Amino acid sequence: MSILDKIKLFIVKCYIKYLNFFLNLFRILFFKKIGDPKNILIYKIGNIGDIICAVPSFIAIRRANPNAKITLLTSPGEKGSLGANELLTGTWYFNELKIYYSEDLNSFDKKIDFISNLKKNNYDLFIQLPDDLADFRTLFRNLIFTRAIGAKSAFGFKIRTIQLFKKAQVNYLSNKTEVESLLDILKENGIKVGKVEFDFNITEEQKQKISALLEKKWGEFNKSDIIVAISSGGKRETNQWPVERFREIAEYLCDKYNAKIVIVGGKNDINKAKFIIKNLKDNDYLIAAGKIGILETMELFKKCSFLIANSTGTIHLAASVGLSAIGIYSIRDIFGRWFPYGFRHKILYQKFLDCDYKKEKCIKKSIEMISIDDVKKACDEFIMGKI
Repeated sequence: MSILDKIKLFIVKCYIKYLNFFLNLFRILFFKKIGDPKNILIYKIGNIGDIICAVPSFIAIRRANPNAKITLLTSPGEKGSLGANELLTGTWYFNELKIYYSEDLNSFDKKIDFISNLKKNNYDLFIQLPDDLADFRTLFRNLIFTRAIGAKSAFGFKIRTIQLFKKAQVNYLSNKTEVESLLDILKENGIKVGKVEFDFNITEEQKQKISALLEKKWGEFNKSDIIVAISSGGKRETNQWPVERFREIAEYLCDKYNAKIVIVGGKNDINKAKFIIKNLKDNDYLIAAGKIGILETMELFKKCSFLIANSTGTIHLAASVGLSAIGIYSIRDIFGRWFPYGFRHKILYQKFLDCDYKKEKCIKKSIEMISIDDVKKACDEFIMGKI
């Protein structure tokens, strides 16, 4: 590491501390500490991956406050986007989910009504679980919002990442995973955190649906059968490994190991799924993309050997049920932050590139530098038990 890069990283560290000092100062001025909150509001926005990574924090808050009423305030963005509603309905650690969409706050009057309705609940404690890239302006706005709804106490207004000197950060820093980083915020504010827990309300009907789906396709299969899940999609095009490479990997696994391939994803991934299995025999694959829900996908993962996926919510779904994954990652985020939680994963990641890490073209370049042979080698290691 050059002296210049060391200076850049020192500046990043100091600047984050400086911003968090002022956020914490305002928090102390605006709110008081309370010992035993009875009515807690957790604020965590995001889509599938964001919410999955926050689940251990949700459970830790519930275990620390077993008798409190706990509400999650969340938004996946626009209507039609997937998030907490699809993942957390019926879970034991929440009394209530309050879900809103960006369209619900697109006017001044709607925002005032939104705040007024929340204020009626008289929350004792507001817990902000901030986005990885939440900036000072956003978090300060959320402080004002928390004050406006009348919460007595609050914490979690913390900047964790900034985009300053991104190239130096990506090349030389290694962050804790999002799961661990959010739990650290709880620890810093006096909430005891035990083991990392994931828990979802997967119904018996959903379990039976997946069992029937697999049995119809392959009948009864042995524990020695290799079932590889593939997720080729993602929110951003530049985060996606080329689909023709996924097809080559699927063919490699079938030819060399007689593996069964399961393609997962949403309705937007169906065409990619059909492309991936184009040269496979009918008995070699199952297209589940667009046919099953999120919780059903999690149940399906319990039957699989491992997953191959881009950096997307699907890889966190797999990690939450203990399925190992081969993750194909770009330099969009700092090394480690959005890696799946757990230890038996293989993350493929290229850095030290000669381009601007903030440019989409450079991000795309970083993921295309991950070769087919890199992924084949990772698959071999999983199947031979070396990971």
